[in-house]
Amino acid sequence: MDIRQLRYLVTVVHERSVSRAAERLAMTQPPLSAAIAQLERELGVPLLERHPRGVEPTEAGRYLIEQATQILESMEAAAATVRAVGTGRRGRLTIAASPAIAQDLLPAVLGQFDETSPEVTTEIHDAADPDVVTRVRDRDSDVGLVYCANAAELDRLTRRDLDVALIRREPLVAVVHERPASPILEHLADERWILPTAHPGFPGLGDVVERAWARAALHPQSRRHVASPVTAIRLAVTTRAVTLVPSSLTSFAEGLGAHVLPLSDPLTSVEAAVLWRRHERRSPVLAHFLRAALWTREPDRLEPAHRTGPSDG
Repeated sequence: MDIRQLRYLVTVVHERSVSRAAERLAMTQPPLSAAIAQLERELGVPLLERHPRGVEPTEAGRYLIEQATQILESMEAAAATVRAVGTGRRGRLTIAASPAIAQDLLPAVLGQFDETSPEVTTEIHDAADPDVVTRVRDRDSDVGLVYCANAAELDRLTRRDLDVALIRREPLVAVVHERPASPILEHLADERWILPTAHPGFPGLGDVVERAWARAALHPQSRRHVASPVTAIRLAVTTRAVTLVPSSLTSFAEGLGAHVLPLSDPLTSVEAAVLWRRHERRSPVLAHFLRAALWTREPDRLEPAHRTGPSDG
């Protein structure tokens, strides 16, 4: 008894005719009748009663039809699941991302990802940007999203284990508790500064801020360091301080009552990047996620005169 025979039997009983079943199965009647007869010989009992109006299942035939229907439905469900997993529509993906990434970029990527992988279960872990790298490297997450000073530099530093790809660039903006006369950094020199914590071996936001200060010949004395730009914004509001964050956090900052100011130098930018393990075969789910991340709209948020990425048109 095999699946082919069970499918033949179910079709014959459903059609109540061997000839109609053969037509539905796209085969001729003799081999279909032979297959049913072979099944009856193997089981040692008749499965069909033949009469002028067609065929009806015997008592044994009805029981086998019930079992066969369940088997065929289970096989069809298994085949559908296999196809969904194999094409990346179903599966599981663990994502590591910083709280800053989760404010704007991650929802945009997931929105596009869900269009191609609607049945994928995603597990998202909040982590500081350097910890995102560690999680992916240690196989605690399948893929990571980070803000960094330079995606190419991060790729060079992690090339032994990870692949890194640029998603988009964003200018830094100043978040202040009250609006100054000018957004020029020199006018903010005497403020208390909330800074992203620097991590050796990771080109992070702290490096971008240091470069912005160097351009402005600025050396603030009052500084406080935090791991996340989201925390930096909250502290800038509650402790009457100033911080620099990616422009995608503007809505979040304004929602907390902060003032957000563009810098006079639009080349002061930060990069968002996606990273994954270099020496592993990409699962279909991961391939869909990477495609969504790398095709997210607005790949480059610098001012038009300074764009280096593809145009939005």
